[in-house]
This record gives sequence, structure tokens and C-alpha cells, in this order.
Amino acid sequence: MVSAKTLKALEFDKILSDVSDRAVLIKTKEKIKAFSPVSDYSEAEFLLKKTQEAFSLLYKYSVSGIYYFSDVTEELGRADMGGTLINGELLRVADNLKSARILKTAVLSVSDENISFIPDICYSLYTNPDFEKEIRDKIISEDEISDNASPKLSSIRKSIRDLNVKIRERLNSYMHGSSSKYLQDGVVTMRQDRYVIPVKSEYRSFVKGFIHDQSSSGATVFIEPESVLDLNNQLKSAYLDEATEIRRILSELSGKVATFSDAIRNNAEKITEIDFCFSRAIYSFDNKCSLPVLNRKGKINVKRGRHPLIDKQSVVPVNVSFGEKYNFILITGPNTGGKTVTLKLVGLLSCMAMSGLFIPADDESDISFFSGIYCDIGDEQSIEQSLSTFSSHIKNIINIIDNVNENSLVLLDELGAGTDPDEGSALALSIIEKLLSLNCFGIITTHYSKLKEYAIESGKIENASMEFDAKNLKPMYKLNIGIPGSSNAIDIAKTLGLSSDIIERAITNLSDDKIGFENVIKKAEETRREAEELKESLQKVEEEKKKEFKIIEEEKQKIAREREKIVNSAKQEIKRIVAEKLADAEEIIDELKDILKRAGLESKEVFRASELKNRLKNSKYLFNDNENEPYELIPVDNSMSVGDEVFVKSIGAYGTVNKIKADKNEAEIMIGNMKSVVKISDLYNNRKVEKDEKVKVNRSNISNLPISELNIVGKTSLEAITELENFIAGAVMHNLEEIKVIHGVGEGILLKTVREYLKKDKRIKEYRRGKYGEGENGVTIITLK
Repeated sequence: MVSAKTLKALEFDKILSDVSDRAVLIKTKEKIKAFSPVSDYSEAEFLLKKTQEAFSLLYKYSVSGIYYFSDVTEELGRADMGGTLINGELLRVADNLKSARILKTAVLSVSDENISFIPDICYSLYTNPDFEKEIRDKIISEDEISDNASPKLSSIRKSIRDLNVKIRERLNSYMHGSSSKYLQDGVVTMRQDRYVIPVKSEYRSFVKGFIHDQSSSGATVFIEPESVLDLNNQLKSAYLDEATEIRRILSELSGKVATFSDAIRNNAEKITEIDFCFSRAIYSFDNKCSLPVLNRKGKINVKRGRHPLIDKQSVVPVNVSFGEKYNFILITGPNTGGKTVTLKLVGLLSCMAMSGLFIPADDESDISFFSGIYCDIGDEQSIEQSLSTFSSHIKNIINIIDNVNENSLVLLDELGAGTDPDEGSALALSIIEKLLSLNCFGIITTHYSKLKEYAIESGKIENASMEFDAKNLKPMYKLNIGIPGSSNAIDIAKTLGLSSDIIERAITNLSDDKIGFENVIKKAEETRREAEELKESLQKVEEEKKKEFKIIEEEKQKIAREREKIVNSAKQEIKRIVAEKLADAEEIIDELKDILKRAGLESKEVFRASELKNRLKNSKYLFNDNENEPYELIPVDNSMSVGDEVFVKSIGAYGTVNKIKADKNEAEIMIGNMKSVVKISDLYNNRKVEKDEKVKVNRSNISNLPISELNIVGKTSLEAITELENFIAGAVMHNLEEIKVIHGVGEGILLKTVREYLKKDKRIKEYRRGKYGEGENGVTIITLK
């Protein structure tokens, strides 16, 4: 339970006022302003859960808010007793139904297993779209019923319109005929709901009819001519019929309202409840609040808590924790340093959490549910009982001690102040000891050194201080737990201009123990602040280095991607050029064949051209990296037989084995229509390799292979790295397995540069120094993946 006195001291009413501003319904606003923190832990959990659901509905799923409607409790009561509701009252009933329909449809359209309480409320909302539409179709506004509200009303109003036209037509004959000279002016007007014309008094006998009225001057009389008397009677009767039909329509609608009155009352109650949930969620969103972790163990751990009533631009976040190793914290420090604000903050955040509100602090902040919150804050002098300020505080503290238990929060501001300092500190110490024996929790602010010393020795209360800039004598509004604070009264007085002789005299009046204790505190605070500044500085350096490393890594990845892109482009370009040259060669050979055929010449040169073309064609396969059609050239072995297709390396052409001369290590090969005898060692099998098998080339037997050796002796490190990058790229493109880099021994600079680069290149499988005969320490042998 939290008393009204405590809530007022903590200014909780201002929080409720802010929340009520977010509500839609007047009834909700009233409910919020009268609300108090709940006294049951489960109820507090339930309120927070509903606020969390409302937050998700509004800001995750963009559910529309509450549609406004007025309270119709009184109207429903009259309808229940058979009374007839007027236009505006029925429209307000329709607003209730519309609000329920919109809210129910919006909320129940969300499918989220974590949202259940608010949908359950919405399920119970009563909707009746047909009746809602009927009201709005029949009632245009608070003053008007639709012509189509009933067929009879439509007929009556048509009759009224027709009668009006007829009456005006007859009266217009007086306006424009010979009788116009008797009229005061040419205007048709109404008296007692009947049409009349204004006649000059001296001519009243010239216009036959009934006199209804005369002007205040007596110069004009208003006469209903005999010619419209019957029509006016008919019009009067039609108006009476219209009123009767309207009353019947309203009565019929009111009867239907009575049928649904309980459901409509339930709507008002349930929508008000959801409006309250939405209001808490909107307040939490507007103030950047987070869901607290609620417990009932007295644990408080507020992370960067911000007092919600202090301007967002100037409020300084604080970290406050107690309730685990120690039950109380004793905050000391100079006036206006933020002690009272911090004390109020904890009480206010506790009340907010116990009211289903998120708190203005970082995520995962712990707030305890307390069965009671008690405080003694400010100068609460009781005029009625003629109590002094000190007496008023003691009276309040007596009440607190009599009511607290192990699940209570106690907030005492400037305990023991307002009386003799020695007696005040002694009394304050006794009160603290009593509170600690009751195992309750809380915060106490003070200036008394005796209490600081006690907190150092006690295990249930911890010193804390509001940080103070001793150099500039300015409060920092930051709470430091574990370190007592100094009041800095003399230093502040000196800064404000108090004369030096008074300052010096004040210092001499201090006891040696007091001076020593305060100096220790100041020194400890200075050391702590220096360590804190150093820590912050190191953190900044670390963050900057992380950013630099991140940029470097991104650049490396970018370079690697660009390099890969260049290599792939180069491969494609080589394939394109080879394909073009091959096509050109075939075209030239075809032309040569045609020329020689027509000239009747020998085809020896044609064969030579074909040989060159086949070499070009073979070079195409050396660069073929198509995974679907890889080739492998393997020397023939003893299993070769007549009819096998082979590749003749010296000619660069494909042929078929016609005869094998094993004793001479030769074979006769048919290349087209020509026979050629070649060494078996010059022959290669040609077969397709499996799709996932690595393409291999027997480089020892194929001419014009890419260079597998790089000499960077005498190069600078930058030049060496550039050439090494290009060298490895070319080797990878040509599917080389092993390459050599010659860097020499020298001072070892190039060796170190090459090795450092190879460590980071993902294309390198392994590398080693040269063996005897390979160049030893002057070379590096690289195996590619």
C-alpha cells in the first residue's frame, strides 16, 4: 500500500496526469487520475503484461487507437425504463458500437501468441453493425431525422413540401397583383407556424383573412388570407403527423437500445480498460521507457534511470542499485547535487512499475514490488498541530517505523536535520539501526559524517555519493555507490565569494578528525575520478582502433572481391579471344581448301594450316574452366590399342591409332586422311573428367605453359607485393599447383614481406623454403589450393 501522502511527496499525481493526457475517453482520464499503485504482486505483473501487449499492438502491429464515444450510462438507464432517447443520445450509442467494432476487428486481426489478455477483453465486446447502421441511416444529426427513416415519414415530408409550394404560390399573387399596394413589403412570413402577409394597418379591411399579429408600432398587421387558410390547416396537420412519426421512430430505436443496454455498458467498461492500457503504452513510448524486470525480493537495479518530471534535455541518467548485498544506500554530497532527485526517482519508478507503467530507464532494469512505500521528504511542517519542522519529521518517522516490514521501501531525506547536529546525527544513527533490524529497504540522504563512518562498517547499508567536480565546484548529478561524499560547504562558500578570513576561521573551527575524514574522502574521490577518466579514455582509444581495424578489414575484403572479379574477367576475355582466333583460323583454312581445290594443288599446306588450327584449338582447353566440361591430358600407357583416340602433342592435333610399333616405341596415327608415324611418348589420352574432380594438366609435356617462377630480387616491398599478387593470380587462372618466388637472402626484408602476404592469402594451401638445389633460403616454394 502506498499512502496518498507518499504519492504526493513523490509527485506521482503528475505522472498520472501525463498518462491521462494520452487517454481518449473522458471516463478513462478520470480513472487514471484517481489510480493508485496496486497492493498485489500478481496484479502488478498483470498490469505490466497488458501494457506490454498494448505497446506491441500499437507500435509493432500498428493497431488503430480507441474511437471516441461519450458516456451513455444515464441514457441507457432511461431506455431501460421505457424512455425515448433523442437524436444525439442515439448517435452516442452508435458511437459506442462503432468504437467496439473498430477495436475488436483491429485487435483480433493480430496473430501473436504473446498477446492474449487484450484480445480476451476484445472477444467480450458487443458489436451490432446492422443496428449501428440503422441508427446512422435514420438519424442525420442531433437536429435532423432522415426522410428515409420510414416510408410514412418520407410520404409526410413530401406532402409538407407540396403544401409549402402551393401556399407560397397563392401568397405570391398578393405580392405581384392588384393587392400589392396594401402590403407593407413584399415578404411572406410566418406567425404561429402559419403563413401570413404583412398588410398596412389602414388597409386591413381590404384583405380578407385572419389577423395573427401586428408590429410593435401598429403600422403593420400580419394577416392569413382566406385563400390559404385551409392549406395552412393541412400543413399544420402534416407537421403534427411528422412529429408523431419521428417520436415513433425514436421510440422504436430506444426500445432496441434497451434490449442491448447491458452489452453496451460492458463495452464502455471494457473499452475504458483497454484505453487505460493504450494510454500507459503511449506514455511509455513518448518517454522512451522500458519494461522493468519486476521482483519481490527488494532488489533495485536501475540502469540509467531518468526522472520523468525533469526536462528530457537536461535530465542526467543515474544508476542506482541495492537490495542484494545491502538493503540501504546512504547518499551524501553537497546540496543541489541530486541526492533528493535520486531518492525520489527510486520511489517514483517503483510506483510506476506497481501501476503497470514502463519506467524511464534502460532495458533489464530491476524494480521490486513493495507492499508499502514510505517517505519523509521536504519541509512538511504541520500548522494544524503546531509542530516544528523537526517535530513533523520525527512524527512521520515514528509512523514509518510502526508500519514497515521486510517488504517495505523507506525513503528518508536529510535524516536528523533541523536540530542540534550532534543530537541529530546520534538520533539518525539510531533510526538507521532500527530500520536495518526490520530488514526493510531504502535510501537515506544525509550530511552527517558519523553516518558515513557507520555505513563503512555496516554490512546492510552502503555509502553512496553524488559526484562533484572539486576543481570547478559543480555537481555532476552522477551517483557513485561505495564511496561517501563530502559536503564541500566551505569550498562552495569560498567560490561564492565569502571572505577568506571567514573561510580560514571556519577551517580552524573544524575538528582534526573531521578535517582528516573529509580529506580522505576528497582524496579517494579525486583518485576515483582520475581512474574513471583514464578508463573512459582507454575505452575511446579501443573503440577508435576497432573502427580502424574494421575499415581495414572491409578494404581487404573489397580488394579481394575486386581481384577475384578481375581474374574472372581475364579468364572470360582469354576464352573469348581464343574462340575468335579459332573461328578465324577455321574460316581461313576453309578458304585455302577451296582455293587449292580449284587450283588442283597439293594439300600439304592445308594440312599444316589444319595442324596450326588444332594447336590453337588445344590451347582453348588449357584455359577451359567450365565446370561442366573439364578436360585432363594424360600420357598413354601400355593399355593403348588400335582405334583409340589420342592427342599428338608435337602436331597439336587429334587422331586415331592405326598401328602400334612397340619395338620402336612408335605408333602410326591417322589424322584425317593422312598417316603419321610418331613416338609413343608424344601421345596423350583424352578423356572427360568427373564434374567434381579437379582439372589437372601434365605440364611437363605441354609447350607454352604459363611461367611458374617469379624473381623479385632488388624490388621494393611495395613493388614485390604488386608483382606477387599478379603472379599468383595468373598461376591460379592457369591452374598451376606449385610456383616458386625468388627473393634472395639479403637482410631478409623481401623474405618477411612475401611470408606475411602468403599468410593472409586464402588461395595459398602451404609454402616452404627451398630445399638444397632449389635455392634454399633465397626462394619460397608455394603450393596453391
